[in-house]
Amino acid sequence: MVPLPPEQRVKFFVFVIESPSAVDLYHRRSEGEIVRQAVELNGISCIVKTAISLQAFNACLKIGLSEAMSLRPGFIPLLHISAHGNTDGIQLSDGYVMPWAELKEHLRPVNQALGGSLVVCMSSCEGYSGIRMAMHPEENDLPYLALIGCGAQPTWGETAVGYSTLYHHLWRGVHIAQAVEAMRVASGNDHFFLEHAEKSRQSYMEYLSKINPAQAQENLEHIVASESPDHQADLKRLSEVH
Repeated sequence: MVPLPPEQRVKFFVFVIESPSAVDLYHRRSEGEIVRQAVELNGISCIVKTAISLQAFNACLKIGLSEAMSLRPGFIPLLHISAHGNTDGIQLSDGYVMPWAELKEHLRPVNQALGGSLVVCMSSCEGYSGIRMAMHPEENDLPYLALIGCGAQPTWGETAVGYSTLYHHLWRGVHIAQAVEAMRVASGNDHFFLEHAEKSRQSYMEYLSKINPAQAQENLEHIVASESPDHQADLKRLSEVH
């Protein structure tokens, strides 16, 4: 990996929004502080905000991020979201479950404000599933430029080492794809991936183009035909209710 000379490197800071669980709070586990301490060794500015509720999450994105940028003119933010999650979305400290479709709506105006340059680092289990936010061909505004996340369930150690390595290599001026590769090697977890929103959208559109609507309808009719006569009659009655 050949880094860019200092004068050609992108100036950035890391903006962490973390929403720890009750267990994390009890054990005083804070990924944000681990990341902050690591990246500040390179002189990278890192701001850590804790969002225990949806209202706090909104405040972090709409107020906290803006304030951080105003104090760092000329620097672009890398958004690091740390929370428990699964393939359907993330969960905040107070138990609120935020599906990807909702998170997308929070991120879209931020990406638009940044001129389409938002990079989102999803630090959660199945965080890579966040690429579903870009799989909406009918929408013009993308929620991010690129997303980095794990396609499995990383340990605390893998996450901390992985993202600290990522930011270290980005600071060195290494291309983002190479930085993610270094992240995999350092963490020992091969499930960290990088995906650009436009690629996710195009892949999804290609997938949709391969679907045969007539065949899909025939498949549905076959499913109904395989049901018992009584069940078919019930389905027909329900479909006729207006």
